Amino acid sequence: MKITKTLLLLFVLILGSCSSDDSSETPENNPTSKYAMTAKIDGTLWEMQNPFGSDYATKPLFTYYPESEYIQLQGRKNLIDEIRIFIKRSDLKVGTYPITAATYDASKTQVEMSYNSKGTNIQYPVEGSVIITAVDTNAKTVKGTFSFNCVEDDSKPISTSNPITTNVTDGTFSYRYDVSN
Repeated sequence: MKITKTLLLLFVLILGSCSSDDSSETPENNPTSKYAMTAKIDGTLWEMQNPFGSDYATKPLFTYYPESEYIQLQGRKNLIDEIRIFIKRSDLKVGTYPITAATYDASKTQVEMSYNSKGTNIQYPVEGSVIITAVDTNAKTVKGTFSFNCVEDDSKPISTSNPITTNVTDGTFSYRYDVSN
């Protein structure tokens, strides 16, 4: 009798610990990525985190992007390839922000790209946009999309002698900012 009660109790515990895989939250209802940044570079998907492997915004290294004025979203694919989006704090709201040649003067939201594995000259983003789709100032999160084109000489307009050399499409980002790493 004790064995029967013990087996019955064990059976109830096993059944009680099982869970259903049926969930009302499907990927279509809650589209999230395990990466802080994704993009297609010349058609190839890059899935990236910051250099520390997380979704925290990192501190700008250069004085032309002062931390008091910018949030840096850094997506690193490997040691030599990355995308850096510098969101001007005054632009930290839902909206579309054009990407033009870098000015390095803390005047606008900007994008930089390191694509060293391509084996060509430096790639300069010269046209495109960053679209901020959500900002939560309490949780300190920012989400959005981006796309841009690069050339090898940003001092010249796009032309047959200075063609688009890298095309970045379907970019997404989801970062936490102003938090300790």
